[in-house]
Formats: sequence, structure tokens, C-alpha cells
Amino acid sequence: MFSDIKQLMKNPFLTISLLAISTIPALYTAIFLGAMWDPYHKMDEIQISVVNEDKGAELNDESLNVGERIENELAENSEFDWQFTDAETAQKHLENGTSYATIHIADNVSEQATTLLDEEPELISIDVTTNPGFNFIGSMMGTQGGSGVADAIAKTVGETYTSTLMDVLAEAAGSVNDIETALADLQKGATELRESNEQLQTGLDQAAPALGAAGSQLTEGNTEITAGLESLEENLGDLEQEVADGSAPLDNYSFTEHNAEVIVSPVEVNESEITDMNNYGQSFAPFIIAVSLFVGAIAFSVIFPINRSTENYPSSLSMSGSKLIIISIQAVISSAGVASVIELMFDFPLNVPLKFYGVIILWAFASLLFVSVLVSLFGNIGKFITIVFLILQLSASAGTFPIETAGNIYQFIHPVLPMSYVIAAMRESIFSFEGSLSYGDAVIYTVSITVGSILILQLINFLKFKFISFENLIRKLSKIQS
Repeated sequence: MFSDIKQLMKNPFLTISLLAISTIPALYTAIFLGAMWDPYHKMDEIQISVVNEDKGAELNDESLNVGERIENELAENSEFDWQFTDAETAQKHLENGTSYATIHIADNVSEQATTLLDEEPELISIDVTTNPGFNFIGSMMGTQGGSGVADAIAKTVGETYTSTLMDVLAEAAGSVNDIETALADLQKGATELRESNEQLQTGLDQAAPALGAAGSQLTEGNTEITAGLESLEENLGDLEQEVADGSAPLDNYSFTEHNAEVIVSPVEVNESEITDMNNYGQSFAPFIIAVSLFVGAIAFSVIFPINRSTENYPSSLSMSGSKLIIISIQAVISSAGVASVIELMFDFPLNVPLKFYGVIILWAFASLLFVSVLVSLFGNIGKFITIVFLILQLSASAGTFPIETAGNIYQFIHPVLPMSYVIAAMRESIFSFEGSLSYGDAVIYTVSITVGSILILQLINFLKFKFISFENLIRKLSKIQS
């Protein structure tokens, strides 16, 4: 039962090697997770060159320099490391990787901005150049910066035009009110004039007999004037009502600078998350941890002589038990190392710590036993198979990008791979949610691998004891010398 323990005690170099191997998952996790822990909070160190050649223009007899306004806004923006430079320097920095994008604001940008209400308006054009060959992710960040500049220009120009339109509409509304007041005054004057004329008509009617023919003509003429004044009064009333009706919609709107700002940016996006994540590393950690433990298992199979001769054991059961003891020690040390890294090196809030560390231990056991079975059965070919299996899991376990972005073959094997379940289980224990691959599924899968591997390992060892030719074949594949 303790044959392999005794062998380790006789071979301190092998013992030290196994102890070193047991730290691989912890080292892997510490180094890789440390490098990718919080990249999006360091965007201000991503340099983007800005070349502003805008000469400015005039809009409504006022100076407009879009490039200058954008440059001032970027100078106060800390999202990226904005560097304002000339075209030659910007190109040099882009080629050697000093900057990840170049944003060129041409000399006619403001001039283009003044044409938006012309019969043939020109689109405002800015040039964003990246170098994806140097760093693809960096170039994507640079493109994001260019989109931000384009949005800022659109907002600046939009606010300028909308503010002008608001002023025009406000003046129009004021002019309409003045017209309404003037028409009301005219109608009042026409009414007073008509009333005075009616009084005059009364006097003329009384004096007409004394005036004779001339009086009659004067009376008739004044009657026509009275009729005209009545018509004028009526028409002025109708005109005043029409103007009032036409201006009524304007009374329902406000034409202030604040209205202009809201029209330019009328949408407010309210974002919410059903899980709390502090940074990118929290979501990426399950993938790193799962890979590190499987890599540790492969390294263990390289150092530890899994296919020692049956002559070193009294029975197949003793042989299996001896190896299980070593594998268990390796699994516990590896898991403890990873847990120590998570607790001591990273600010890593866990929603359910017991579930998180539980799945780590289960995966450590499952990985070591799975690899050990393949090596016990196929020797060095088994090591090759485990490496291929690792590559498949790296590709199709949805540890980085959503599995829907992968090819059909990867989507097909995704629900078959154990690492898919382990990663989902760790994320569930960190963020407290239940995905399509649940924590319970992961426990069942890893326990099944563990139990199944133990049974298969015992069967292999039994066959080695039963058939010497079988053992010799495996030892030949493993190139093990007794």
C-alpha cells in the first residue's frame, strides 16, 4: 500500500521534483491571472496619437473650430493616453508600437461642419489608423478611442446647430407674439374708429335735411366708410385668431440651450447587472485555475513513475492504493497552493467560498486520475493524448469568449468536456447564479471521472498482474526501466 511512499523516501530527488510539480498550478495561476487581472482599469496607459490640422471656419458669423474644441475635451479626458502631435511623429509611433492608433482631424473638418444645412451637405470625415499586426487587442482599443472622438465631434456640431435653431425658433415665437399684440391693438383701434364713425353718421342723418343734396351725398359716403370699417374690424379679428391658432403649438415648446443639449443626446441608457464583478480577472480566473490544475496533472505524469513494475507491489489492489495515496497528496497540495494564491495575492470576493474551493479539489483529483489512467494504459502515448485533450478544452470550454463565437465543432464538443463544467461551477460560486451548466452538473461529472478512473486504474493494474505480456507492452510504451 505504501510502496510508492517508500520509493520516494529512498529517492529525495524525485520527492523534491514532485513537490516542485505540485506548485505548478499555483505558479500558473499567480503569473497568468496577475497579468490579466484588471486590464480595463489601465486603459489610460494606452497611447493614442491625435493629429489636429483643423483650420476652423465661420458659422452664422461666428467662429467655429471643431478640432480645437475636441482637442480641449480630450486634454481633460483620462480614458486613454492622448498624445497631440504632428502627422509624421504619429505615423512613426504607430509603426513602432508606441501608440495603438492615430486619429487625424483634417484641416477642413470645421468647413465640412458648416455645410450641414446646405443643399448638398458634406459628411465630417476623420481618419483612424491602427496597427493590428503589432497588437490586435490594442488596435481594437484604439478604434474604440476613434469612435469616441467621432461621437464627440458629432455632439459638438450637433449642439452648435441645434443651439442656433433654438435661437431662431425662440425669436420666431417672440415675433409671433408681437404680431398678435399689434393685431389686437389694430382691432381695438378699428372698433373705436367704427364707433366714432357711427356717431358721425347719426349727426349727419340729423343734419341731412338742412344740407340738402350735399348732405345726402355725405351721408351715403359715410355709410360706405362705416361698412368698410366693420369689414376691417371683422377681418382683423379673423386674422388675429388665425395667428393665435398658428402660434399655439410654439407655446407648448421651450427653446433654451438645455433643450438643445437634450435634443443632441436624447437617450439615457440605464445599465444594470445581475451579478457583481469588480474586474476582468474575476471572470477569467476560473479558466486559468482549471487549466493550471490540468497542466499540473500532465507535469505529474512526466515526473512520477506511474508504470513501475508490478514486482514492487504485493498485489494489484496494493499497487492501485499506493498510487492513489501519492495522487491524493499531489491533489491536496496543488489545490492548497491555488487557494493560497487566490486568498493572498488577489482581491477575490467569493459568494460561496466552500463551493469554489470544493470544485477546485474535485477537479484536481479528477485531472490527476484521468491523466494517470491514460498514462497507465498507453504509456507515453497517453501523455500525448492528455495534451491533445488539454488543447481541446482550451478551445471549447468557453473560458474566454462565449462558446457561440466558436466554430460548430467546438460548440458540439463543449458540453462533453469536463473543463466546461468546472469553469461554469467556479463562476457560479463566485457570482452566485446558475447557468446552463450548473454546479451540481460539475460535481457529478468530476466525481464520475474520479470514481471511474479509480475503477479503470484498478482494472489496468489487475491486468498487469494477470498478464505479464500486457505489462511489458505498457512498460515498453513508457520506456521505463526497473
